[in-house]
Amino acid sequence: MKRCDLHIHTVSSASDRVFTYDKTVLVDYVAKTGLDVIAITNHNLFDYAQFQEIKNVLPNTVVLPGIEVDLEKGHILVIANNDDATLFDFNAKCDDISNLIKTKDDDIDYDTFVRVLGDLNKYLLIPHYEKDPKLHKDVIEKLGRNIIAGEVSSVKKFIYMEKEDSELTPVYFSDFRIEKGVTPDKYPVSHTFIDIDQVNVNTLKLCLMDKTKVSLTSEKGIELFQIFPNGQMLSTGLNIMFGKRSTGKTHTLNAIANRFEGKAKYIKQFELLNTDKNDSGQFENDLKVRQEYSAEDYLREFSILVTDILKTCSADEDEMKLHKYLEAVMSSAQQSNVNDVFSKSKLFNESDIKEQSHDAIKKLISATLTLLESQLYKPIINKHLSDNSLKALLKELIEQCRKEKVLSQYFKEVNNMIKTVKESLQLKSAAPRIPDIDLYQYFINKKKREVFAQVALAVKKKRTISTEKAGHFTISVSARPFTNATDLKTIGLRQVSLTNAFAKYDTPIQYVDELKAAGVESDRIYKLFAAIDYKILNSLGLPVSGGERSEFNFLQKIKDAILCDILIIDEPESSFDNIFLKNEVNKFIKEMAENMPVIISTHNNTIGGSIKPDYILYTEKKIEADGPHFNIYSGSPTAKVLKDVEGNSIENYEITLNSLEAGEQAYSERKDIYETLKN
Repeated sequence: MKRCDLHIHTVSSASDRVFTYDKTVLVDYVAKTGLDVIAITNHNLFDYAQFQEIKNVLPNTVVLPGIEVDLEKGHILVIANNDDATLFDFNAKCDDISNLIKTKDDDIDYDTFVRVLGDLNKYLLIPHYEKDPKLHKDVIEKLGRNIIAGEVSSVKKFIYMEKEDSELTPVYFSDFRIEKGVTPDKYPVSHTFIDIDQVNVNTLKLCLMDKTKVSLTSEKGIELFQIFPNGQMLSTGLNIMFGKRSTGKTHTLNAIANRFEGKAKYIKQFELLNTDKNDSGQFENDLKVRQEYSAEDYLREFSILVTDILKTCSADEDEMKLHKYLEAVMSSAQQSNVNDVFSKSKLFNESDIKEQSHDAIKKLISATLTLLESQLYKPIINKHLSDNSLKALLKELIEQCRKEKVLSQYFKEVNNMIKTVKESLQLKSAAPRIPDIDLYQYFINKKKREVFAQVALAVKKKRTISTEKAGHFTISVSARPFTNATDLKTIGLRQVSLTNAFAKYDTPIQYVDELKAAGVESDRIYKLFAAIDYKILNSLGLPVSGGERSEFNFLQKIKDAILCDILIIDEPESSFDNIFLKNEVNKFIKEMAENMPVIISTHNNTIGGSIKPDYILYTEKKIEADGPHFNIYSGSPTAKVLKDVEGNSIENYEITLNSLEAGEQAYSERKDIYETLKN
């Protein structure tokens, strides 16, 4: 297994941050981390002279030439062989890329990428896959069989891609800037082990086609990864750390969290204990936030209806228009004897020509373009519709859209002329003119108000929206009608009087009008139709107590860790009882450890023993001449001995029993007491 880092930066470019390259740091980094293969992949450039120098100072390391290209808003590594003929050609092509990408905002498109590089089969192409800025999947699809591996940004994402048969082979590299002043304790350990003998582009590609030949550790079959530059490993699953007080457990956890650069979920000791009113207040605030999210989700579709009804003419406006129209018709009929030559003109009471909307044909054009441009589902689409058919359809739709726009312009001009003539005729005639009215729109508006009223009354009916189990807790979300004007103010409208509005609560249209009159903002009106209750209930169906709040928060924090790259917990037994730890916390933690690294520091046998970890670590403090030193022994829970990075070992049985049971004697004494009580 060769240790590879195929993503290293040695030149500060326009597309990168400013840094000063230091050759000695590179040599030291390669030596201390034990790298067998590296690739120099600067942003949108290749420095031929520097590359040759790097090859010379690293004679025992395979150094490959590469470039990191800004391709259609994503990044992709292009790595070549390091023979002289290839280097000469690769250098020229990289110069072309540099000339095309001169600022941090520049990139190249797929066609240009292929044109510049030529035969892509000559290179190892590795896109940012589960790493920002990601190369778009449509571009990856276009690159086809040239893409066999994807770069990830975390161990968690590596594990996920490794397990999923449909995903690319994952690779995990440092993206390290070889920078002056970087000390060994800051060296990255984001490396990938590849089961390969002779290293070149073709052999790398062959190995990357087989996920079994790629790992985070040099030992096959053991799912470990390196966490510190000194060689300390962690399991990709569940890790338990124990040791005596003040032996560096918290120090080590902090160092691990720092390695993940803000992407670690770190639950510290005593963090979740509710000890004062502030904690209770925070819980209530969190509850309110969750309630608001639930309300938004429940009322999302209803809010669209409210927005539409606010844009619709009121019933009073529509009825007034209709009344004026009917009055004018009756008056015109009664005064037909006074009609003159002007009022008898056909244009005197002519209605406007209704202009048609272009929304429908625009949607069709957009849908056709989507079908044409899709790369991911192209085979399925073309099975039923060829590209030529879609292009012909698109052409005809565009032509039809243009015709309709021209026709609409004609209608607009005609309507303007009708309006001008009608106004001139009215000035010269004594007969009343019948006002324009869109009777179709009148009935549409009427139907809108009827449907809105029905939906609004249904929305506020008492119902359970959802129930979700979290350990022995139940998260209950329900809807109900508001009970009074004071109840309405619970959603944050304390500066507005809503008494008059609530009097119309059961007549939705009038209710909307009163809310507007009260000064409620249009984008908040929909929230005042249904009250959403968000409750955390215990196993008895009662609201949670103070201690139960801590338990619930702890389970939620563990659950929320799915968004992070590692979960770290420092002595959960300091805050919770053993029954809760065994029955619920252990279950949650085991589930999390299936998808990401988890590390727990503990003195408690319920956590340390019953949870059955994948890997254990024991911390030890030694006082030496130059002061205290922290040491870590680690290994499998079933191993006879645990070892540190120097190869020193200690007995697993002894230190585990001492850490979790206070020694064999104490364990035996407790066992005897339990047997006595039982009998």
